[in-house]
Amino acid sequence: MKDGSEKLSLKILNKMKLSIILVNWNTRDLTRDALVSIYKETNGFDFEVIVVDNNSADGSVEMITKDFPQVALIENKDNLGFGKANNQGLKIAHGDYLMFLNTDIVVLEGAINKLVSYLGEHPDVMMVGPRLLNKDLTFQHACRRMLPNPVNSFFHLFGLAKIFKNSKLFNEYKQVAVDPDITGPVQALSGAAMMFRRQVYTEIGGFDEAFFMYGEDLDFCKRALDKGWKTVYVSEAKIIHFGGQSSGQRKVKSIINFYEAMWLYYQKHFKYNFFVNLAVWLGIKFRMILALITNIFKL
Repeated sequence: MKDGSEKLSLKILNKMKLSIILVNWNTRDLTRDALVSIYKETNGFDFEVIVVDNNSADGSVEMITKDFPQVALIENKDNLGFGKANNQGLKIAHGDYLMFLNTDIVVLEGAINKLVSYLGEHPDVMMVGPRLLNKDLTFQHACRRMLPNPVNSFFHLFGLAKIFKNSKLFNEYKQVAVDPDITGPVQALSGAAMMFRRQVYTEIGGFDEAFFMYGEDLDFCKRALDKGWKTVYVSEAKIIHFGGQSSGQRKVKSIINFYEAMWLYYQKHFKYNFFVNLAVWLGIKFRMILALITNIFKL
């Protein structure tokens, strides 16, 4: 027979509205600021925060343990990558709604509350994402995208999207020509901040762990779209996303990871003939080499 404390614990878990999962790797100070903003700006319902640490060496674990004892902390002995670490968080999450959130963010003006409210008011919507902002509060187009395909990826990677900024055709991938103030359906959100119903996780699982870093969010959104589910960008929910804080510590490897993820995504979701596949592969390799050379001259 369960005692009173056990019954109370079960009751809390059974009514948990939201689980927020963050993956940390050597971003101690940013993670502290992120957690402060989450607890400051989120209220009115039961939620839990889960941090998965990928073997940080900057005192992150000690900081979280000391300053945020209410956080559920998973400590990995190795850097398992973004997707696998998020999946660890999903496995122990209790919320009806689940949220991936980067550590290099600051939640503004009740943004998480607004996402929870949107899901509550729109039962036909399965996933939502906020308006992501740069440090100077300009808009980050990656938070509201079409899914990549060989055509829009070519336009994006080879600069045509920048040349024809006002063209919806050339800017299909990042939707640059679409007003960011408009809340509405999209195909893809950013893994830096996305919220979804537990049913999504139950039916399609978490991130594909074949993606070490980059691409896992697009793959996740593609699998959701293939189920016929509706994903919405909520412009009123605003979160600052500094971007690239963990990957910036390993720039060359991050560039390689990014283009490897592109090829993996293409192989998984597109079935063309040998010549088209070869052209796409060569294009990705060429763009990767160009990015690596550019990075060398920036050093």
